[in-house]
Amino acid sequence: MRSLKSRCAQFCKAGSLALVMALAGCGQFFPPLSSGSGGSGSANGDYLYAGNLGTSPLTIAGFAVASTGLTTLSGSPYSVALEPTALAITPDDTYLYMGSAAGAIYVYTIGSNGALTLGNSGTPVATSVEPSVLRVDPTGKYLLGADAFAGEAYVFQIGTGGALTGISSSLVTLNASVPATDLEITPNGSYVYVSCGTAGIYTMSFNTSTGALAQINSVLTPKTSNAADNGMAISPSGSYLFAAETVTGGVRVFSIGTSGTLTETSGSPYTTTTGAYAVLVDSTGSYVYVANRTAGNISAFLLTNSGALTAIAGSPFSTGSLPVEMVEDKSKTYIAVVCAGGSSDLQVFTIGTTTPGALTGLATATTGTDPTAASSIAATH
Repeated sequence: MRSLKSRCAQFCKAGSLALVMALAGCGQFFPPLSSGSGGSGSANGDYLYAGNLGTSPLTIAGFAVASTGLTTLSGSPYSVALEPTALAITPDDTYLYMGSAAGAIYVYTIGSNGALTLGNSGTPVATSVEPSVLRVDPTGKYLLGADAFAGEAYVFQIGTGGALTGISSSLVTLNASVPATDLEITPNGSYVYVSCGTAGIYTMSFNTSTGALAQINSVLTPKTSNAADNGMAISPSGSYLFAAETVTGGVRVFSIGTSGTLTETSGSPYTTTTGAYAVLVDSTGSYVYVANRTAGNISAFLLTNSGALTAIAGSPFSTGSLPVEMVEDKSKTYIAVVCAGGSSDLQVFTIGTTTPGALTGLATATTGTDPTAASSIAATH
């Protein structure tokens, strides 16, 4: 198996892995995570986990979040065997999956205090995959992923102890020459969307009873030939899909039809600052946040029933260098962002009520020894 560094060289030329991933433009490996469905499991608290590509040894850092700020979890940071390019937590907060574009998926059990314990006797629960993004479906029965190199989407059934069983009939070939940048599932689990940079957005049907995944509809291409679709998010109602698109200069808004078809809404795209990269819709469906990787900030919008976006007063809100992923916390009070360029690695913002949707800094944290290249984040539900 070739290392992630050698595989990344297919797309970027740089010296160290951290520079390749965080600075040299391999943004394909920083898919944004959005909050999943509810549930109560092993983890009783409000916890955040950040994957670090630049630390030695490689690590996942864990924190508890509260109104008083961030507290480092017992045993954190947790050493990992391969570069953590994707994190996903089951809806019942029992398992955290760590995927690596170096070629494997590992499972961790989340303790009641948030501490992570490596499962499956320390060996991968899946190999021969190179995920840039992982998602657990709303039922908690399946783990879906998309590859950083092979241009594929796939499905695993989740078993006892977090074991994974691949569903071979659900392997979908997308675009072999373009890495997947994000994967999002509609709240009812019926449709899956995968963004593949310059190749656009692929639509797939998904069966939550059998795990069947199949491409449907035509590929939605970027607005211009040199643009690329990066992070996406879906509104809690399942009515709209939002996609951060380079060159276009902001976020595109699409209504989701009954057959999963995407239709761009009037007024789209909405301009942000430079480098629109990750998108998050809050759990109420009231606010849309876009992390702008180049500019180092987050653009915030009010979302109307028609899908129209209106900038929130004070937007954009400053972050550290190269913000690449966002997640809403378990209490639905805060938004956390990891910044691949550091300064700070992890930032937590309070979602405003006086100025609805405005972001106010709550806490920052270092997730490892700089350059950390924090590039993935997940939160308990």
